[in-house]
Amino acid sequence: MSELISIIGTRPEIIKMAPLIPLLDEKFEHKIVYTGQHYDYEMSEIFFKELNLRRPDYKIDYYNYNLEQNEYCLKPIILMLNEVKHILNIHHPSYCIVLGDTNSTLIGALAASQLKIPIIHIEAGLRSFDLSMPEERNRIVVDHLSSLLFAPSTLAFKHLKCEGLTQAHIVGNTIVDICLRLSIEASKLKEFEKYNLNAKDYLLVTIHREYTTREDVLLRVFNALMQLHEIQMILPLHPRTKQKLIEAGAWKTVINKGKTHIKIINPIGYLEFLSLMQNSKMVLTDSGGVQEEAITLHIPCLTLRENTERWETIHLKANRLIGTKPEKIINEVRKAWNDDEWIKKVVNVKNPYGDGHASEKIVSKISEEYYKAESIPSNF
Repeated sequence: MSELISIIGTRPEIIKMAPLIPLLDEKFEHKIVYTGQHYDYEMSEIFFKELNLRRPDYKIDYYNYNLEQNEYCLKPIILMLNEVKHILNIHHPSYCIVLGDTNSTLIGALAASQLKIPIIHIEAGLRSFDLSMPEERNRIVVDHLSSLLFAPSTLAFKHLKCEGLTQAHIVGNTIVDICLRLSIEASKLKEFEKYNLNAKDYLLVTIHREYTTREDVLLRVFNALMQLHEIQMILPLHPRTKQKLIEAGAWKTVINKGKTHIKIINPIGYLEFLSLMQNSKMVLTDSGGVQEEAITLHIPCLTLRENTERWETIHLKANRLIGTKPEKIINEVRKAWNDDEWIKKVVNVKNPYGDGHASEKIVSKISEEYYKAESIPSNF
């Protein structure tokens, strides 16, 4: 019997599980199921190699299900669910581990729940309080199905407690573990020099969320970016974002009008991304994970959303919510770009997501729970 099975399927999940996987492998009989939700080399394979991770024990053929492009279709979700259930049924592990709030997270939790396998949810308790977001619905469902919850912060723990979930522990976020571990190596790369950028004089941009890549929203965001001529930007472009721009007939316009100040590049490895972030003046993003990385590296963050599940970054004034209306984006980016006082203050903000030892705390608690369960007589 496999003692633990981890279900992952996206680039952020690979990154956040990277410090955990070797520890789990060492302590338990541990298997990895990769759903392939992010399926191409630039969004998945490169991260397994770059982070020195072993190959997954199971890899589901994403192309048969197409989770990203059929987000409102239940059929691919059900087919993927059956695949994961089949794998779990073969091993019937003591615990199933899921992380975050993606479709892969939900699928892993639903599959385990149907087979009565206890679920461990890492990064539990995050709440945007916006049920229109698929991620919000996913994380709430998974939290309420789970037997063991690992909260990344005191605030996340409080959210769980308010919902009557008492099986939670504050451990920090594993993104801090991997960020701090790789920061020295990333700093040696000076990735910005490859793109003829000057340190602390460019804006790092990421855009990938389902809402932000809706045609009307995406066009509004790029309309604003193209008007910020005075600011040099670099944008590692998510495949979905590029495809949406092409479908909207805006790809050539973005390339031509933005070429003087927006450097659009293909997705890059994690070390390269950290290097670009370290040397940026600030980041503009719709990503939850980037908000965490920015506060860890003491980089000011502007978020293209009306809300966030990383409220700690807002309360600590390391992050500002600026929405997706062109006028507000333009005004808020210009205001932040010239706010030297804010930039200096972010450098001294204490990280609310832990000290870089979340992985060890998680494995220690899992071990405690596992051996406690093993010591209970079967006829108890």
